[in-house]
Amino acid sequence: MAVSLKLNGGMLPPKCCDGVKALNGMAKTTPDRQTACRCLQTAAKTIKGIKPNLAEGLPGKCGVSIPYKISTSTNCNK
Repeated sequence: MAVSLKLNGGMLPPKCCDGVKALNGMAKTTPDRQTACRCLQTAAKTIKGIKPNLAEGLPGKCGVSIPYKISTSTNCNK
């Protein structure tokens, strides 16, 4: 059963976490993760009003553990 999570006073749609989990499951190798990182950074620059601190916490709120910080300043080459 999908569960909505509270985020910044609103509800996080279950499909959002489905996307986070699917992307994490697909990006298994270092090159895959680097590509996903660059893609997310590019996409984040096109979203007006994005709140970096909330984006950073998204994996944890969805129960996904990743070994790096979600940030537009993350070095995707490492």
